[in-house]
Amino acid sequence: MKFWSEVPSARARELVADVATWSWVSLWAVVAFRLYSTLAGYAEVGRAIGRGGANIQSAGDQVGDSLGGLPLVGEQVRGLTRSAFGAAGEPFVFVGDQLEQLLLMIAALLGVLVLGVTLIPWLSRYVPWRARRLFELRTAHRAIRLAPRDVPEAAVEHLLASRALHRLTYGELLEHTPDPIGDFATGRYDRLARAELESVGLRG
Repeated sequence: MKFWSEVPSARARELVADVATWSWVSLWAVVAFRLYSTLAGYAEVGRAIGRGGANIQSAGDQVGDSLGGLPLVGEQVRGLTRSAFGAAGEPFVFVGDQLEQLLLMIAALLGVLVLGVTLIPWLSRYVPWRARRLFELRTAHRAIRLAPRDVPEAAVEHLLASRALHRLTYGELLEHTPDPIGDFATGRYDRLARAELESVGLRG
């Protein structure tokens, strides 16, 4: 399985892009996680309010149990006490729970927003380019290096030179030979074949 081109310059570009991308992703993943952790820490305020409400209700239960031993009116007093303290503590429990959920939701949304703003533009350019390069490299390696059976090397070189002449731009051709048309017309296929191979990441 090939992951990088055989051509040193192309391989260097791919490695730099890969390292830069994973460094960028790792950096902002850490930033987003720390942002979430920091903001989520404020949810403790909501939990504290909720615990306060629960403590009020618990105190009501304890007071009610203490008063429940009174003769004649003990049971009524216990019920009234528990009801009063329960009603007093319920708003704190509700507000604390809602505040905790709200702060956690805000923390998560901001974390996702940071990741989206920083990573989507980068990855939308890197991923298609890297996938295309990888696909070209692997399919070319299979078609050129592995698939041919009992095909003379000269015939393969001729076909590669023809493909280069018809597919590459003049600028790309001139990087490999000063006379691409003359080379092909006179049967000098080596430089054109090398141009085609290097265009898909294979060493010529």
